Amino acid sequence: MRPFISVIIKPTLECNINCRHCYHAPEERSSEKMSIDILDRLFMILSEEYESAWFIWHGGEPLLMPFDFYKKAFELQEKYFGKDSHRIGNTIQTNGTMLNRRFIDLCRSKMVNIGVSFEGPHNDVLREMSDTVKEKIDYLSNKERIFSVSSTISSETASKQKEIYESFRSNKTAVSFIPVIPAGCAACGGLVPDADRYISSSIECFDAWLHDKEAQVPLIPHYLYILNALGDRQESDCAHSSCLTKWICVYPNGDLYPCGKGCPSEFMLGNLLTLDKISDAFRTEGFKKIITGTVERRNKCMKECSIYEYCNGGCSVDAYYETGIDKNGGDSCKIFKEVFGHVLSSVSEIKDTRPNLSEYNQFVRDALLGKLINPNITDQ
Repeated sequence: MRPFISVIIKPTLECNINCRHCYHAPEERSSEKMSIDILDRLFMILSEEYESAWFIWHGGEPLLMPFDFYKKAFELQEKYFGKDSHRIGNTIQTNGTMLNRRFIDLCRSKMVNIGVSFEGPHNDVLREMSDTVKEKIDYLSNKERIFSVSSTISSETASKQKEIYESFRSNKTAVSFIPVIPAGCAACGGLVPDADRYISSSIECFDAWLHDKEAQVPLIPHYLYILNALGDRQESDCAHSSCLTKWICVYPNGDLYPCGKGCPSEFMLGNLLTLDKISDAFRTEGFKKIITGTVERRNKCMKECSIYEYCNGGCSVDAYYETGIDKNGGDSCKIFKEVFGHVLSSVSEIKDTRPNLSEYNQFVRDALLGKLINPNITDQ
């Protein structure tokens, strides 16, 4: 069996709000809903081929699907992967507007992480119903520890990352930052952040978090960058990992794509109902197109970039929309080089100078302590 796969499930492409930066343009938001038959086949063939899987429920807005849909979905997971199985995990990524106690209780009972898309005090820049979502986050902050927040940074918030972080720090909410990419609704909306402004603000935010001795939440992806800089190699974020064949996205009708970022149709990997195995999707013409361009880009990266080993040439879908899939050097590439480079430099300085670790937050202290005591402990 193959060891592991991450599966993005889009049970609907419909949404109850109109986010300005959505990966899916309005004409893509069909009314089709995923059937239980599609789910049944997905879980069955995955369980036969993969030792474990992580499911990310996405959209559209996944909570437009009825409660019973998810209840049945988790029953099917248990049917094929085993009850209380360690073979599976689940995250649901929602705009938060439709969260209710009943669904939260279901997530708690099934150990499903809830990811809420929200930009704190600047949520109105991209999304609607900010007050409603804030109430839901406040409830989760007071009652649950099964959630996190994902903040999408636009041209209007590129310089405000520290402010957004501090708004979540106050109620101990874990937050991750990602920049808008020029896809879907954001392709012509002036929402893509200026790379230099994003870099400056991201570094400012990291430095504040690094020296925040009272910080009780990690800052993502920066914390994962620290672990990578220390030699604990892992996927830091989806845009800087070798994801092809390790991720797949399922649309409501069973169409398969390599990524959840609103991939163009030329990268479609067939349909779930016509494939005998998930891995057959990686032998299709759509996969051949994305892998050919990816290999060409990565070969350039390996020759030109000193930190290729940390980013694997970046995200192919980001590159497709920014520069062309076979080319490197787009904004995503520039941002990673500068921000990760700053984290790498900061970690190197700490290791070299061995300062008082009480000046840093607990996540950094814990990550650094073993390395400083035994420098070979995480060397590859």
